[in-house]
Amino acid sequence: MSPSPTPRTRMAGPERRMAILRAAREAFARHGYHGAGTAMIAEAAGCSEAVLYRHFSSKRELLAAVLEEEVRGRVESGRAIAPPQGVEPSSALPRVLAARLRDEEMATSVRLILMSIGNADELGIGADVRAAFERVREPLRAAIESGQATGWVRGDIDPELATWLWHGLFLVAAVRNTMAADGVAMQAVEAAEVLARLLAPPG
Repeated sequence: MSPSPTPRTRMAGPERRMAILRAAREAFARHGYHGAGTAMIAEAAGCSEAVLYRHFSSKRELLAAVLEEEVRGRVESGRAIAPPQGVEPSSALPRVLAARLRDEEMATSVRLILMSIGNADELGIGADVRAAFERVREPLRAAIESGQATGWVRGDIDPELATWLWHGLFLVAAVRNTMAADGVAMQAVEAAEVLARLLAPPG
């Protein structure tokens, strides 16, 4: 038997928009851009395609909005790559990586990012992807700069270069963990501890 369609209920505009974004997030992550049809997304959101297109003029615009919302939500809730505010940043990095690798939703985030990168040229969303990367990196760079100001992070390291090192390690570990949550990616936590020692002031 085919699954019953999602019941359609009346929602306010912003609430309906978020329902569509949530449905699109799951569909894009599971089926990819071309495999996730707007009819499928609309049904999962409990609305018609016509309603979906009243909120988003195209599937490409919907993907860009999903990516923006994914990154915004993670950054604002403290579930991205930056350590919490007010803590010594370098020693917090291994704990941040370990927590994100245990976050079951991170796999969905990684699939969305990789899918967006893979379709960036075809869909013309390169600027959206670059903006998402910068949104993620900015709080980390700020944390490193703040750590240098307080003496928690050595002052002879370029914050931008340190951001690249951490972002690269984080992304590779998250991708590996998404491919197979077999514990192998947790080895990257040890690499994060090495990076933490490199960022710490001498002595």
